[in-house]
Amino acid sequence: MKKAIWITWEHQIRNRSMAAMLGADLHVIAHSGARLRRYLFCTYNTIATVRREKPAVVFAQNPSIVLNYLLLLARVLFGYKFVTDAHFGGVIAYNGNYLFQKALDLCNRSADLVIVTNRDHAAHVESIGGQALVCEDPLPDLARYDSGAAPEDKSVFFICSFDIDEPYESAFEAARELSAESFRFYVSGNYAKVCIDPSDYPHVSFLGFVPEQHFYERLYQSDIVLDLTEHENCLVCGAYEAMAAERPLVTSDRACLRAYFDQGTVFTAHDSASIAEAIREAYRDRFRLGDNIREWKVRAIRTQNERRDVLRTTLGMDR
Repeated sequence: MKKAIWITWEHQIRNRSMAAMLGADLHVIAHSGARLRRYLFCTYNTIATVRREKPAVVFAQNPSIVLNYLLLLARVLFGYKFVTDAHFGGVIAYNGNYLFQKALDLCNRSADLVIVTNRDHAAHVESIGGQALVCEDPLPDLARYDSGAAPEDKSVFFICSFDIDEPYESAFEAARELSAESFRFYVSGNYAKVCIDPSDYPHVSFLGFVPEQHFYERLYQSDIVLDLTEHENCLVCGAYEAMAAERPLVTSDRACLRAYFDQGTVFTAHDSASIAEAIREAYRDRFRLGDNIREWKVRAIRTQNERRDVLRTTLGMDR
């Protein structure tokens, strides 16, 4: 069987779940220092890893575009097949920059295979001469975090990174409105990076960046999971986590989200009134939505197994 490795320069749950699903050894090469030092450290250790492991197939997450170009160049020396996991930010330039888009297109055209999460992104990769396969995130195995206790009544877990695509201010206004109805909001993520003062939002509990165990414990303790994005063609990570934990999901009314998370989910526009009403609906229907999620998971796991088999066969990993 051909040896495969998965390299990433950041900690992200998709890397773990995808590598495990495909039977690739995961190598997380991360450094928290200044940019130049980080790039030097990660570059050296990436090449050292490839030289030591001698893989037939190398997977890498994009971003980082620097990591991807490094592995494209190293492919000439080491002779492996290179697969880029474009996820979301590795297909369409998030900032609309022309040169960055050209860099992404060249990377995806040059890779042996590009993994994407939806058909629109696959169509773009194929239009610029690349080869793409669709593979959504595997559902994470979170069972060890489930205490079996009933969730806190009317609790909403807002999974947020405080990035520019997330309408968190509208969500906080919805939380203010719902606080009069005894809903309680918990928000993950580094709120300090956008200069939020928690005292300005007494109706919201800001958790900040929490360890993984505490994050998933809070997920299971919540009645509803909220995860929002302004982006098209972005399957938000919190949606997979909500499905894995069988917690009703409220997420953005986007075509790719509707297409994939088609059970157990309430979709919303991004004004505060719509978000508040979607949360009310999810709470009223939480038991039915939970049943729907369990049905959805059976189908999603079957689809994931099919995607895995196609990827492994395409790359000759079973030989």
